[in-house]
Amino acid sequence: MTRDGQAGHWYLVRHGETAWNRDGRIHGHADVGLNDRGRRQMCTLAKRLAGCGFAAAYASDLSRAVGSAHVLVAGSGVPVETDSDLREFSYGEWEGLTAEEAEARNPEDYARRMALDVNAFAAPGGENTGQLLHRVRRFYERAAERHGPSENVLVVAHGGSIRALLVCLLGLPDDRFWRFRVNCGSLSVVSNHPGGRVLELWNEVPGIPGDGGAGA
Repeated sequence: MTRDGQAGHWYLVRHGETAWNRDGRIHGHADVGLNDRGRRQMCTLAKRLAGCGFAAAYASDLSRAVGSAHVLVAGSGVPVETDSDLREFSYGEWEGLTAEEAEARNPEDYARRMALDVNAFAAPGGENTGQLLHRVRRFYERAAERHGPSENVLVVAHGGSIRALLVCLLGLPDDRFWRFRVNCGSLSVVSNHPGGRVLELWNEVPGIPGDGGAGA
């Protein structure tokens, strides 16, 4: 524990739902904002996080992450600091397509790319896993230098960048990257301890009253 008896935490949030999430389309660096359900997801999560006392709030510079972060810290006085290193994978030529549409363009190429070692995976013209991990690690190193072990830090990003950040926070091998599911609107929490960080909560999606949908 820290000297004041309390461990600080990293709160990792995947942005709320967008119209493309609803349609099963690949985002990547395409800048698609939240839909109504995504905003309601973040309002519900904001109540869950009230009183956390964030020392800082960081977000990918894409609007679905920035918009989510602003809802989560509204009224707290904590500014949202954007960082392009927290962006989702660049999916190159697949951005805006569904998985089925990407596969239909060239089934053999799609199967080859999906079957590659995780560190070699990349959409045509997009990033591979190693490149994503490299830039998220840059963000992590900057943030870790700024914040002590007793501080609470909020990070709002994307499925890929949250996986990469978890690898950094827990010191996991890079090949563990794909072993974690990250839903839209989800909360994950990592706590700081002298002996190493602990994953306290993973991929919790708070229910929206009266809503029968599911984040994707």
